[in-house]
Amino acid sequence: MGTILIIDDEAALRQVLARHLGGAGHKVWTATDIPEGVALLQQHPCELVYCDIRLPGESGLSLLQKGNLAGEPLIIMMTGYPTLESAREALRQGAFDYLVKPIIADTLVRSASLALHAKALQDDRQRLALHLETVFDSVDNALITTSPELKLVAANRMAAALCGIQRHHAGQSLQSLVSGCSGQCQVILRDALGQGKSMTGTRVRCGKQTLAETGQVVNVTATPMWSANGQLLGGVMAVHDESALAHLEEMLDHRRGFQELIGQSQSMQAVYRLIGSLADLDTTVLITGESGTGKELVAEAIHRQGQRCRYPLVRVNCAALSEPLLESELFGHVRGAFTGAVRDRRGRFQEADRGTLLLDEIGDISPAMQLRLLRVLQDKKVERVGDNRSFAVDVRILAATNQDLRLKVADGTFRQDLYYRLKVVELELPPLRARPDDLPMLIDHFVSRFNAKFDRQVTGLTTEAISALLDHSWPGNIRELEHAMEHAFVLCKGPIIQIEHLPRELRISDPVVRLMDVSPHSERESILAALSANNWRREQAARYLGMSRTTLFRKMRHLGIGDSPPSTRRPRPPDVPKDG
Repeated sequence: MGTILIIDDEAALRQVLARHLGGAGHKVWTATDIPEGVALLQQHPCELVYCDIRLPGESGLSLLQKGNLAGEPLIIMMTGYPTLESAREALRQGAFDYLVKPIIADTLVRSASLALHAKALQDDRQRLALHLETVFDSVDNALITTSPELKLVAANRMAAALCGIQRHHAGQSLQSLVSGCSGQCQVILRDALGQGKSMTGTRVRCGKQTLAETGQVVNVTATPMWSANGQLLGGVMAVHDESALAHLEEMLDHRRGFQELIGQSQSMQAVYRLIGSLADLDTTVLITGESGTGKELVAEAIHRQGQRCRYPLVRVNCAALSEPLLESELFGHVRGAFTGAVRDRRGRFQEADRGTLLLDEIGDISPAMQLRLLRVLQDKKVERVGDNRSFAVDVRILAATNQDLRLKVADGTFRQDLYYRLKVVELELPPLRARPDDLPMLIDHFVSRFNAKFDRQVTGLTTEAISALLDHSWPGNIRELEHAMEHAFVLCKGPIIQIEHLPRELRISDPVVRLMDVSPHSERESILAALSANNWRREQAARYLGMSRTTLFRKMRHLGIGDSPPSTRRPRPPDVPKDG
């Protein structure tokens, strides 16, 4: 049953209508004109109003134009002089129904029942909308809903705080509503709508500045919304502020490490700062350092910290492939381009599109490959082997090498223009012997890793074992340390690693094995001693020294050491003057 107000200037009609409605169980009030009716509604809010159109003073239609009526009632207009224009105007202004006098009792009661039912549904919808709005505003995430064209539909309180997007911006394009923003959240939302599935972005750097030194960092989840018949209605994006946590983690990283890199020495702190500066740029970076220093980890850190982290990091070891295979690997090929090319294949440049391409061991590529790579870096286009079409690629290039490219440029084996194209910024990793303060932390790291790998409970090392590790000069750098710790875990059966569990070269004081101080003289003597101990077999000497063959060859050239013992080398014949 409901509460109803009747506004009509005919007293007899008011009484008849009130009697019929009251008999149906409704509570009824009556008024003779609009001012009296509005006053009654203030005292007794109603759910439904029957109002005559022709009233003394104000027209009944004016009631439809009055806002904030108590109870927000539905209004049914009545008239004894029906016209199409009056009916159309009443419904246009918001009347629920339009009745023609004289009104039959059954028609009256039925119209009241329908109107009160509609009013109940309307109130339920309003309560649900209010409830959803309250929930919408109570969550800590910014919630933003858009149309398929990325126009704002709704936004909650946190959207204003995080993104500067307000409810009253509804209908405007999302792109026009944000300032000082990298636009990465919109890219994620656009991809979600385009692919028809939820997409997530982790640790997205907005570009907006906050009190945290990291700037605003957020996690983003974008999900498309569908109608019951499968039509795309738009999308909803949840944005969670991770700035404070990212700032704390960055502080911890600066103390102990960065991404998968480990170390707190000043030289490593400088590496971390440079990685952070390079992450969001598309600058080409040349990563240099001895074998085993972690050049690939640095490339991963740069990629993960940057805006391209949602796209692939593709690695190519340039030294592991011959020139024809490397060309096909990098640029792809078409069917029939060479023997064995049975189908078209995308190259690594295309696989890395919108992401990052790491060219490892870049110093080992041939002059022909150097020229082709230079053209790709300049034009941002690739041509597959056997194809005359060009494909544009959007790839960030990272290159890594353990060789001194300046020496290769000087001796003519590496193009100078490619060298400068790659070396926009050089990030040089320090060798482990130059950062002894990081050794205890690295040892703890490998103990934890191998405990998990071998399901062991090693708790530490003896003082002698630790001293042996600290005294070693680590020519193979962190890779050598990792292998030494794995060797110790294999031999150790108890909870403590003893010195006898370490590799032989760490347990003896042979100056050949306790390789190389930073001075060129002691490095030369160590290499000569290792070559002599291995009968001048360079590959065995390299393994004995704990370095790669190419590193040993490079050092021999740099230090002026020949390919054979000095005593067996043939003397150079004297110059003979030409006749005449």
